[in-house]
Amino acid sequence: MRPTASILVLFALGCTEYDLSRPDKEDPTPVDTSPPEPTVAPDIVVTPTSLEFGVILRECPSEPQTVTVENVGDAELIVGSVSLQGSGSSAFRLDGQPINLQPNESFTFDVTFTPTAWTRFEVDVVVVSNDPDEPEVAVGLMGDGGEDQTFEDTFVQEYFDEVDVLWVVDNSGSMSSAIAQVQNNFSHFIGQFLDLGLDYHIGVVTTDMDNPAMQGQLQGPATYIDASNPDPEAAFLVAVDQGSNGSGSERGFEATRAALTEPLISGHNAGFLRESAALATIVVSDEDDDSNILPSNFASWYNGLKSDPSTVTFSAICGDPGFTGCLDPFGTGVTATPGNLYVDAVDRTGGIWQSICTANFDTALRHLSVTAAGMSYEFSLTRTPSSLATMVVTVNGTEVPYALNDGWIYNSDNNSVVFDGEAIPDPGAEIVVTYPVSGECL
Repeated sequence: MRPTASILVLFALGCTEYDLSRPDKEDPTPVDTSPPEPTVAPDIVVTPTSLEFGVILRECPSEPQTVTVENVGDAELIVGSVSLQGSGSSAFRLDGQPINLQPNESFTFDVTFTPTAWTRFEVDVVVVSNDPDEPEVAVGLMGDGGEDQTFEDTFVQEYFDEVDVLWVVDNSGSMSSAIAQVQNNFSHFIGQFLDLGLDYHIGVVTTDMDNPAMQGQLQGPATYIDASNPDPEAAFLVAVDQGSNGSGSERGFEATRAALTEPLISGHNAGFLRESAALATIVVSDEDDDSNILPSNFASWYNGLKSDPSTVTFSAICGDPGFTGCLDPFGTGVTATPGNLYVDAVDRTGGIWQSICTANFDTALRHLSVTAAGMSYEFSLTRTPSSLATMVVTVNGTEVPYALNDGWIYNSDNNSVVFDGEAIPDPGAEIVVTYPVSGECL
């Protein structure tokens, strides 16, 4: 057994003051408090964000629409690809190659839609680039393949500020009922002029070139009626009432030419025809013209009265063109002969013809008034509608109802839209006709 030993250690205690604080360890790396350097990067902008092609006839290409790719960033934009994605992509075509863009540069490409079926197509064209925030940008493409394609015609209603109107009335024995119709409905004619505030001259001559008191001379208490007349309707009713004892050889072409040429134009009819005004002539007769003038020669002379032929019109209320004419609807048993010569001249001068066998002249005189003022109530369409069910007509953005009275109807003979009454567009109005068409591609 090993021996053991004990050690006694003695401590002397006293009061001693110590500073126990420790200095901080120095940081060998200084802190950088300056702002970070700005990041330089490309920034892609693609416009528009979507394209709507509407209804396009199956297997027919649409008009191309353009997409613009722009770099609005500070570094080069690397465009990796531009591609179509989605079911139905084969109906769309891209024209144009992607290029890399420096800051503020851009490029464009076109998209064309050729539907392969009668259905809705919705795909994306995707632009892939090195933009850090938008590596892929999609533009939505939408269109419908249809059996019918939508077509749109746009018109603007125009009018003349000044117009001289020459009425050439048949005063032979068979015309009393027709002249009464003109008198009874003249308010529809002059009302349009008054509503527009036109500067007008209205004069009346007859088709009688045998009576020396007629022969192209303006009739009535006043040589002509103008806007200063306090009651133009009453003045016209007197002037147009030339009885029914006139010559049976109705020569409307000759009467018109005599009224608008020397010696009458600076003599008896002086002041009627103004150089600055548009000119409208309206003949009313139940017999065709008996003048020794061909319609082509008459129209050539008549159109030459103004430097701008579009400011002259020759219109007629006459027998229906063709071979049989038409029957007086007033129970007189009188048949109006075909107005073929008058209608020929009408077609050559931009006027209109109205049937003298119409039971009521109100619509006829409204249409003649609109035409004389340089306005239109009938607008010819570029294409033939395949259906009227989806046809839409608007005037200044407001849809007009399909109606015979105060609306519009479709005239298949002329492929035109015809307005009536209150629906006739005002001067300056924009008319838009949207309708389906079928057949060959545009």
